[in-house]
Amino acid sequence: MGWREVVRRWIVVLGLGLWCANAAVAQIVITNTPTADAFVRSLAPTNNYGAAGALSVSGSIAVNTNGQQEGLLDSFLQFNVSNTVASFNGAFGAGEWAISSVTLALTATSPNNAVFNYGSGSFAVRWIGDNVWQEGTGTPNSPATNGISYAQEPSILNSNVDESLGTFNYNGATSGQMSLSLGLAGGFISQISTGNLVSLYMTATPGSSVGFTFNSRHFTSSSAWPMLDITAVAIPEPTTAGLIGLSCLILTAMGRRRRNRADDATS
Repeated sequence: MGWREVVRRWIVVLGLGLWCANAAVAQIVITNTPTADAFVRSLAPTNNYGAAGALSVSGSIAVNTNGQQEGLLDSFLQFNVSNTVASFNGAFGAGEWAISSVTLALTATSPNNAVFNYGSGSFAVRWIGDNVWQEGTGTPNSPATNGISYAQEPSILNSNVDESLGTFNYNGATSGQMSLSLGLAGGFISQISTGNLVSLYMTATPGSSVGFTFNSRHFTSSSAWPMLDITAVAIPEPTTAGLIGLSCLILTAMGRRRRNRADDATS
């Protein structure tokens, strides 16, 4: 075996080794549960329902089990992603990763209180820049005034900052998990990447008949809580990419020299 063949084989081994080492930790998924969540109602605009076992999104057409319309219901969720960012930094190195997907998993439930509406339809999920809202301690049977309420929405929502993460359809099921693949809006991703608190706002689309009730972080079983799954992928190190690229260039040059010598021998 000539020295050129030895060099060629070592270059291939080096390139593949670096690629495999990088691919071995190419993707990590971290699951986050809320640090705060609450739903609010337009028919009780000053009431807080932050300690309820369920959250809800309801449009203007949906009705409860008694056939009554209980108004618009919106939900707020907040996640602390500082540990997620620390995990990504530990696995990939600070600044050596990028978020590739974010999924919000919700578990539908059959509401046991007349304040919740039923119905299938569409709703929107938005990232909101305001993280100072308070969860509160109210429940459907014992509302409070010490946390977020429907009347506070105008002071919390900001169309110049908040970003749409998608519109989704609910089929009316009263059990089972629903996974929402959220859009990777710039402000949303930036806030996750810096390890800050991240707040989401859920609301029915205009005229929607949706009445979607799902378990909150106060539900008895934590496995059915809302979950924000964040996936990060490794950004190839310049040295790794450079060495693989150099390997390809050397192999190409060696191939050309071999072809040139073969042409000279036959001319």
